[in-house]
Formats: sequence, structure tokens, C-alpha cells
Amino acid sequence: MATPKTTAAALGVAAVIVASLAAYMVYNYLNTKEQEAAQQKMGVQQIAVAATEIPFGAKIQAAQVKMADWPKTSLPEGFSTDPKALEGRTALSAIPSGSPILESSLASSSAQAGVLSYIIPDGHRAMTVGVNEVVGVAGFVLPGSVVDVVATVNSPFLTGVDARISKIILQNIKVLAVGQILEQKEGKPAMVPTVTLDVLPDQAEKLALASENKVQLILKHLGDEAETKTKGATIASLLSGYQATVAVPANASAGKRRAAKKAAVVKETPRETAKEPQKEPALYIDVIRGDKKTMENVNK
Repeated sequence: MATPKTTAAALGVAAVIVASLAAYMVYNYLNTKEQEAAQQKMGVQQIAVAATEIPFGAKIQAAQVKMADWPKTSLPEGFSTDPKALEGRTALSAIPSGSPILESSLASSSAQAGVLSYIIPDGHRAMTVGVNEVVGVAGFVLPGSVVDVVATVNSPFLTGVDARISKIILQNIKVLAVGQILEQKEGKPAMVPTVTLDVLPDQAEKLALASENKVQLILKHLGDEAETKTKGATIASLLSGYQATVAVPANASAGKRRAAKKAAVVKETPRETAKEPQKEPALYIDVIRGDKKTMENVNK
């Protein structure tokens, strides 16, 4: 049986708990009212924001949208108050979590054109070229990357064993999209990687012509817009200073030795001769006659 002292202590504890609970409820009520008063004084508007990050090109789903309070004094242009109206719309740019979903960031709900049509700058064109893993910089070329385009073609200005030349034909070209297309290879369907580039009309003409040969992409550092002037690379310039070794029989005739020398040389002859003749650089080869090895200048 509880004593009077025990009963009094229990009642005291109960009174403290009730008082604390009442104080918390009053505090919470007053705090809520204070926040509502502050909001009413400042003025807020509920608008649709991204509940999670919405990637570029993604169709918006219901779970990606939530409503949030936004100060009326700084409402962004094109905001939405209807989450249902945003479902199924396509994002034209990545929308970070918590950011307002604006009309300018979405493809038109009535347009039939793809997303790509909205991101091509005025006066530009989108051109798709087939690539491979090497040409596409081993998969590191992504939408938004900046690349230079190198073409390897047969030059009408060169003569010799090999008249090919590699030259940077386009610089600072933005990649709009990376995808795949279905093509027939050896009679069988195969997926071919593609890269869609943002080019001007005259650049599109160059790219179309170069695509008939071999093109390669050079990935650039973002922000590096400097253009570089190059002369292009040929087999002759590639092998400049190269010393070849030609085996010549010891009893070979002088004519055969001269033919062996010429076979080791790759010459580049432009159609238009220079105004002042330039002396050709010395090019030496090792000539083996039996057990003897000598070095001879093939330009003599």
C-alpha cells in the first residue's frame, strides 16, 4: 500500500510532465503562428520544383516533382503551379534538385520535333557522323564536349608513294548528342556509334566531304577555345629524318643499288614549286653488302 509520501511524489512527477507537455504544445503553436505570420508578411507562392535531379532529355515523372514555398518577390519567369501539367514533358537541360521547373527548361508539350531541335543555336545545324570507339575518343566524348575534327584524305597537291594528308578541318565543335544507329555490316545488322555535332552550314559541307574518308575527333579541355593553325601531316613529314635499312647483295649492280636507295625514300612534291629552291635535307640509309655495312646519302 502506497504511503502518503509516495503518492505525493507520484503526483508531483505527473504534474511536471503535464506542465512540460503543455509548455511544448504552447511553444509549438506560437512558433507555427509566428512562421505563418512571417510568410504572410513576406508573401509566398507554392510552385513546382524538382524533387530529385532531372537529367537532360528525360521525360518528367510524378515522383520528380514537388511543391515548395517561394517568395512572391522573386518568383522566376515561367514557373508552374500544377505538377500534373509537368508530367511527360521533356527536359531541355538538367534541372537540379530543389530548382523551379520552368517553361524555358521544357520542350513544348504540343511540338512533334525531338529535343535536339530545341538545343540547336539559331543559324547552326546538327550533323550526325558515324564513328567507332577510337574515333569517338574511346567513349569519353559526351554531350557538351568540345572537339576538333581531323580528316585524313588523298591530296591532289601531293605526289609520290603515298599522297594522303591528315589535317584539322574544324575546331571548337560542340557535341550535341551521342547515340547509335543500325547499319548493315557484312550482310548483318550492327549498331554503329554516332556523334551529332553543332556546326555552321559551311562547316557541315566540309564535314560531309570529309566523312567520305576517315574522320577522327580530338577531345578538348572545356573553356579552351584557342584555334591552332597546322600544316597537316603527310607520310613524308611523318618519316622526316627516318633512316631506313636496305639489304643489297654484295655483287649487286649499280642500277640495283640505286633502285634500292629510291625504294627507301618517300618524297613529297607540291604542284606549285617554291619561288626559291630549297636544299633537301640529308637522308641516310644503311646499305649492307655481304658482311659490310655502309651509310650512304640518298639525296646525292
